[in-house]
Amino acid sequence: MATKNTYWLADGYGSKALVEGADQRDRWLPLGWTVSGEPADGDMVWMRHAVHSGHAQFSAGVVDTWKALGWEPSPPPEPVDLLHDEHLVDVTPSAAEVDKPVADSQNTSTRTADSGAKKGN
Repeated sequence: MATKNTYWLADGYGSKALVEGADQRDRWLPLGWTVSGEPADGDMVWMRHAVHSGHAQFSAGVVDTWKALGWEPSPPPEPVDLLHDEHLVDVTPSAAEVDKPVADSQNTSTRTADSGAKKGN
């Protein structure tokens, strides 16, 4: 199998990301990324950890140091749709939750402490 080409991409803030294959390159271009050159010392580079798959940005000057600790240049994290992400948007309650009766306005499970203080004193 032939190896895929790798491409460095840059976002509007100058952060760089490494993607493999033209299909991945073409996937990120409509999302605001552009094809760019290799990162320079002042650039930030998206990296992903090989074990826990976490994403982070590191300065291009220290990429080799972080590679030794299990990080590799990578595509950026997946974009988040703030209006539809199931972890960020309230879920519509189920029919069972909607039909559940509302608790009485008197809370009978809490005892009132008798401190001896009276209102108005």
